[in-house]
Amino acid sequence: MSNLRTAFISISILLGCLTGCAEQNACKSAQTTTDVPDDRGFTGYVVERKDDSILVVDPAFQDYSSNGGDSRYYPAKWFSNAPDQQIGSYVEIWTDGGPENEPYPGQARAETIAVSCPNTPDGAHLSEADAIRGALYSPDGEKVRIPVIEDVQFYQDAGMWTIRMKDAMSTTENQDEIDIRVEDVESVE
Repeated sequence: MSNLRTAFISISILLGCLTGCAEQNACKSAQTTTDVPDDRGFTGYVVERKDDSILVVDPAFQDYSSNGGDSRYYPAKWFSNAPDQQIGSYVEIWTDGGPENEPYPGQARAETIAVSCPNTPDGAHLSEADAIRGALYSPDGEKVRIPVIEDVQFYQDAGMWTIRMKDAMSTTENQDEIDIRVEDVESVE
């Protein structure tokens, strides 16, 4: 009987480890079957979804003011061929090398998508991606045309997330930031 119990416990631990490893690798794995290229892809947050396309905005701005352009240009692209990407996720996308349309935001076809595992701080019920999604779907978040996720903070004592965002389409010099608070409550599946 002791050997049966030991075998059962060992198998349970093994299954738990395998399940945990599989879930962890799912975040870093590519969403399509092609090999991930060596070159750095386009990175950013998924801020909108339409059919099989996602809008990804990179929070790292580029300064083109020396050439007469914007001092804060946020790269943004619509990627087609993007199944099941959750709004709020941080992704890295490689294209198929086909022509890209350049009106802002740009358009391209995704070949490979790598999703970063969402961060869930100690004491939080929501992941960072869940909190971002909550902010984007809030009344203030829905007013932003092309959201740039600038900062995400979790305040455990208050049970609250603060998501700071800007509108990449803002024409004001300061590009007014808005802070959206999202209550940290367990998500309902």
